[in-house]
Amino acid sequence: METAKAALTIRSATVADAHAIAEIHVAGWRVAYRGLMPDAVIEAISVDQRRGFWKGMLSKPGVGKVAVGESDGAMVGFCSYGPSRDEDDPEVAEIYALYVRPGMWRQGWGRSLCAHAEHEAQAREHGAMTLWVVKGNELARRFYERLGYAADGAERTDHKLTGSPFVEVRYRKRF
Repeated sequence: METAKAALTIRSATVADAHAIAEIHVAGWRVAYRGLMPDAVIEAISVDQRRGFWKGMLSKPGVGKVAVGESDGAMVGFCSYGPSRDEDDPEVAEIYALYVRPGMWRQGWGRSLCAHAEHEAQAREHGAMTLWVVKGNELARRFYERLGYAADGAERTDHKLTGSPFVEVRYRKRF
């Protein structure tokens, strides 16, 4: 007999969530980008470093939002979103980051967090949402395509985030 999956509760993140968000971010980063970025870059990302980043993000007011998903009282993932950071898309919303605890992938948590961000964007009268995906990350690309996103032809090379350049492709979903 199958056990029922616990419900996901989505709420706005607070500064107190910074450590749990950082743990999920680092764990997800290490699994998702293995083989796509140098191992030294992947291993250099630490929970302490990410906790500081998220604590800073969550403690200052801004237009971006962070939602966390919890099941049975434990955080399973988070989604950071807000207005597009791309100069060619000022009227569009963007998912900045989506991470689910690696052991909990393929259970609908990421889909629910994306749906939450999309709902928030629609409530703010955005007509579309974009996100950037590492070009070689086929698992993530297929995930977003199943949610109705499609590559829109934009690409960029990021030199800052890791110190090692990597190419990202932009995905778009119209509402």
